[in-house]
Amino acid sequence: MHEQPQAKSLIDEIADRTLKAGREISWFCDPLTPGRGRAYMLQHILRNRLLSSVLRPAWMSRCPDLEVVRKTIGQIRQELVMDDQIGTGHTALLRQMGRNIGLTDHEMDTVRAHPLVDAAFNVWENVCRNRHWIAGWLTTSVDEFILSTLPQNNFMPEAWKKTFGLNDQQVFFFTYHLKADQDHAGAQVWEPISRKVMSEVERAEILAGLDSALIGEKLFYQGICEVGDEWDRLHNER
Repeated sequence: MHEQPQAKSLIDEIADRTLKAGREISWFCDPLTPGRGRAYMLQHILRNRLLSSVLRPAWMSRCPDLEVVRKTIGQIRQELVMDDQIGTGHTALLRQMGRNIGLTDHEMDTVRAHPLVDAAFNVWENVCRNRHWIAGWLTTSVDEFILSTLPQNNFMPEAWKKTFGLNDQQVFFFTYHLKADQDHAGAQVWEPISRKVMSEVERAEILAGLDSALIGEKLFYQGICEVGDEWDRLHNER
């Protein structure tokens, strides 16, 4: 008799669906252009603010696991206030990275969401406010899982050094965040999920919320590509 294949765990299913979506997003695998790099930094400034001020608090307020809550509060503090390991908040690192690729403070202060990015923000907020709290948690961490897991994607420091002629110090934002992202997402981080989900109905609800979040992920990066490609086109015509 042939042995039946072991049923895939919920965390394995989450990882598989997330990485499949990541491989379908062209921003990660296409050559990084100056326009796409600029667009990423500008739109990510908006997303970074939304993540810590709206999305994480929305699902965290319904989370019954106090350890997950405490870790998430610490993550918000690192982003907006202070990461004790480096003596500054990640928001400050993000803005300095923007300056390193030629963005001005005015551009970073006045950026508006591309329509597809705005659509992604609305999808994510709906999941975080109205769906299972675990679906909300995944909404705020799957991007970090993609960035830290996909090989040779455009979050890697080398891509930014090559495209913008930067040195190691100038790409510290990406070098540091690759490690931080590994601490914020993945099988070990998501382990509490396996202890909280007790029914197939709940499992299906979480995966449905994840699928919505990943649609938002695709919209977010499609918007970045559209903005970036237009910037490249205009500047290459000059």
